[in-house]
Amino acid sequence: MNDLTLAPLTVVGAGPAGIMAAYTAAEAGVDVTVIDENPLPGGQYLRQSPPEFTIPDVVAAHSGHPEAAALYRKLEHPRIRTMHNTSVWGVFDGRMLALAERDRVYLHKANRVVIATGAYDRPLAFPGWTLPGILGAGAVMRMVKTQWVLPGKRVLLAGLGPLQLPLADLLLESGVEVVCVAEAANLFLGWRHLSGFWGHGDRIWEAYTYIKTLVQHRVPVFHNHAIVSASGKEQVETATIARLDGSGQPIAGTERQFEVDTVCLGYGFLPSIQLAMAFGCEPRFDENLSWFVPRHNDHMETTEPGIFVAGDVTDFGGAKVALAEGRVAGLAAAHQLGALDDATFNRLVAPALAELRHMNRVALALQRIYRFRRGLAFLASDDTILCRCEDVTLAKVKQALADGAIDLHQVKLGTRAGMGYCQGRCCSALIAPIVAKETKQSISTLHPFTVRPPIQPIPLQMLATGAVSMAVE
Repeated sequence: MNDLTLAPLTVVGAGPAGIMAAYTAAEAGVDVTVIDENPLPGGQYLRQSPPEFTIPDVVAAHSGHPEAAALYRKLEHPRIRTMHNTSVWGVFDGRMLALAERDRVYLHKANRVVIATGAYDRPLAFPGWTLPGILGAGAVMRMVKTQWVLPGKRVLLAGLGPLQLPLADLLLESGVEVVCVAEAANLFLGWRHLSGFWGHGDRIWEAYTYIKTLVQHRVPVFHNHAIVSASGKEQVETATIARLDGSGQPIAGTERQFEVDTVCLGYGFLPSIQLAMAFGCEPRFDENLSWFVPRHNDHMETTEPGIFVAGDVTDFGGAKVALAEGRVAGLAAAHQLGALDDATFNRLVAPALAELRHMNRVALALQRIYRFRRGLAFLASDDTILCRCEDVTLAKVKQALADGAIDLHQVKLGTRAGMGYCQGRCCSALIAPIVAKETKQSISTLHPFTVRPPIQPIPLQMLATGAVSMAVE
């Protein structure tokens, strides 16, 4: 790899958004390099089984999506070079990307960049949430679909959003007993947003088929309920749910306890904004998500010229929205690089933007129906761990605030929260509401933890080997 020269457009992430951005730009005449940390393309939505697996059923190997193979083939375009098993762990001197691949590191001078880094399971802190057997819904989906590993035998699903339905369907079809589904949204208030589903009958039919499976297996569904505690010795043994009030806080006396060996938490996703922030892109606070996403314009360009975002890193909208955003970002990058003149760009981007607006109507409706409710951020007790990397409890965070801390950065200095392996990806969203409440600030004014390299953990031995510089042609 020492003699590689990288292309004018770099796409980070080979999920639906990244693949479509790369292919669209390549079709316009741009040379593209796609960088992805996984061994195979697909991202979370279309993740493939490990290359070591031998699965005769091609569709099953592609997370059960028959359309996946056609999307993967777009990366075979002669203008696209794909680097798998490669992580972006830093951004230096503005546009110099630090890459780690197997046992070596590289420096890549980027020109235009599309960030399609996706999202990850949102944590929810409550007493017992760190017990073995309590897993993220996205992680469970990945285990079952691509590695054919069941998370347990008796599972409780607790979460907020439509992902609970296909996950319950998948577990039931795999022979797992689903004891109940606790849905934190108050769906009786969701009728106000039903107009967003106009023209999306496929989404309604899909939901109907999942609900039908739950009914056939007699799985109880508790709407407006959330998990409030879990207990067990070596692993989770019981889980307790409770009904929520208008703000999303549990109502005393409404608790229900279930014996389980696994709990799947599906309280939505947090966008992987770390790379965008390392570039200096300005974040904005998303009220439905109750967290930050990169700010971007209609053409998916961030506040940093030439840096684009697409897919779940912008907000959770599903695979179809990710594809549409990837196409718009690819066209905009190609236009800036001179591969498309103004007239051609405007002709091509107009239908792409129309498709994106159409897809975003249902995405926005779902986001409003399943918005993260404020009360869910305050389920922890004083001895509940908020930062798992550094074992920082709620009590320690409160003490730091009592000692004078007024923002996330100062809490980090006083407790070491956010200094661990995950670089604050999980604990920042857990600690920010506490800081906002105790200091009487709006959470929207609290800037996330500062992003510093390594963005992704890499072995120190790799850094010791030095770096090979790659220049743009």
